[in-house]
Amino acid sequence: MAKYFPIRRRFQIFFALQFAGVAMFMPYVALYLSHIGLSGAQIGILLGMMPLVAFLTQPLWGLLSDIYNLRRTALTIGCLGVALSVAAFGLTAQFYWLFLITLVMAVMRGPIMPISTALALEHLENEKRKDDFGALRLWGSIGFILTSLLMGLIIEDFIQAIVILYSTNMFIVTLLSLTLPDAPISQKANWRDGATLLKREPVLATFLAGALFVGMTMGIVNQYLAVYMRDIAATGFIIGLAMAISALPEIPLMAIVPKMMARWGLRAVLLGGIAVLPIRWFLYSIIDNPLLVLPIQLFHGIGMTAMLVVGVIYVDRLLIRQWRATGQALYTATMHGVGSSIGLFSAGFLYDYGGINPVWIFCTIIGLTGLAIITYSVRMPSFQQAVERSRL
Repeated sequence: MAKYFPIRRRFQIFFALQFAGVAMFMPYVALYLSHIGLSGAQIGILLGMMPLVAFLTQPLWGLLSDIYNLRRTALTIGCLGVALSVAAFGLTAQFYWLFLITLVMAVMRGPIMPISTALALEHLENEKRKDDFGALRLWGSIGFILTSLLMGLIIEDFIQAIVILYSTNMFIVTLLSLTLPDAPISQKANWRDGATLLKREPVLATFLAGALFVGMTMGIVNQYLAVYMRDIAATGFIIGLAMAISALPEIPLMAIVPKMMARWGLRAVLLGGIAVLPIRWFLYSIIDNPLLVLPIQLFHGIGMTAMLVVGVIYVDRLLIRQWRATGQALYTATMHGVGSSIGLFSAGFLYDYGGINPVWIFCTIIGLTGLAIITYSVRMPSFQQAVERSRL
């Protein structure tokens, strides 16, 4: 198997299918729930609950997997749990059942992104290619792009299909997770050290505070972009195309992250990528032509390369090896968990009050705040230590 299906290829396929699943389901959950008759308030509760539960459970998944050496096991359990809960999601239109199913699904999604990232980083370190994470992660962007184009063609008439497609996809991802190499750790981690991790790493704590604000804006765009596009009279095809275009720059940029970091430094690549996001939100607030939105979507890939590749590498360099999964879980939980939840909660009120424009103005202000905090974090004295680790 290793000859025809090498480890690197397994990780590439895993990321491609994982993010293909995201493209199948997450951008269209609000439309699906509206289609089956839920109210705006009920939809808001379900959408806001998912990232909040992720924030509460992802660090626990990370600690458990690091302390008890269960990284691949936790990943497989999470993938299977999502597959089963999504299948159940399509069997009812009752809010209370959907609430319980969404709760389970949110818990099970917790380990997938941070632990698959930790396993990939462990493999790259063993191969002495620590900064080459982008070359694996870009396959997630490829999967996302291709699936987004397909979804744009079918979403108009077959919104119910997102449940069947995502559930089937996650069953396949579950099987694939069993083929990934585990990451046994010789140095044991313990609960006491895990509980004081952020206290011992002030640079990481400050960086996570900035990531929280950036995550607020990303949570909003993930759920409200389709709503915004519909509000400005975009067709289903244009919505799918917009989703696909947003990930296009990720493919070349993620492939050359090591070269960019070598030339300009980790700090410049990280801050430069994040800086384009507030520009994107502001442009949304003044554009009401769907075709003009398409080129702006390119900003997404630049920002995501900074946050999802350079940010991942930075967090990994701040921590010793036995806390690898915990560090990635904290990062994911902060940005995609609590940040996303606060953002969605705020956006719901803003949208009810004044439509989509106040939502994008809010994102602009919050995005600039996150950029300022992250800028401060990379100027802290111990930032240079993280840079030096990234060169080892």
